[in-house]
Amino acid sequence: MDQREAWDSFYKGQKRPWRGVASLDVPFTEGQRILDIGCGNGKTSQALIEMGCDVVGIDFSQNAVDQCNNSIKGMTAVCSSSDDLPFGSDEFDGVVLVHVLEHLDDRELEDTLKEVKRVLKTDGHVFLRVFEKNDMRSNGSTEVKGNGIRYRYYDTGEIEVLFSDFESLWRSVAEQTTKFGSIRMRIEALYKKK
Repeated sequence: MDQREAWDSFYKGQKRPWRGVASLDVPFTEGQRILDIGCGNGKTSQALIEMGCDVVGIDFSQNAVDQCNNSIKGMTAVCSSSDDLPFGSDEFDGVVLVHVLEHLDDRELEDTLKEVKRVLKTDGHVFLRVFEKNDMRSNGSTEVKGNGIRYRYYDTGEIEVLFSDFESLWRSVAEQTTKFGSIRMRIEALYKKK
């Protein structure tokens, strides 16, 4: 099963996999056009809409896109891969990458970052959230889970290298204890296009 099939199967089998309210520490303002790459079922897009942003979401799972378009009012979701975006250059004030980079191979990662830079306006912001290498689910390497979905984990140094073409505004490692006592760890960062 390839990654697209794995994600389509995931979204077909789970009508609402991501619950709760997305929390975002972003400088986006009302009316700004924001691209939510890997929008999934729209949890992050919904938070952006509530901030007054004009949101466009992309996901390469048609089932995820259908969920967004059927349940999230005030956004447009399209089926597309992150490494070949169907938008012109300098179209967006901001881009969010929430738990997307974990699922890309090296070539997809490189091409996705080029595309982010291309579609983002000068001085536009990129917010990202990825799982950190010490996350409870990490074994320290890239792996394919039982559901066929690829996962990789990062450290802050790797993230800084990936975004070296951008101005780094802030970066943090957040820890969250689950109700079972394990620790989820994620890196969050904000960058600006130079």
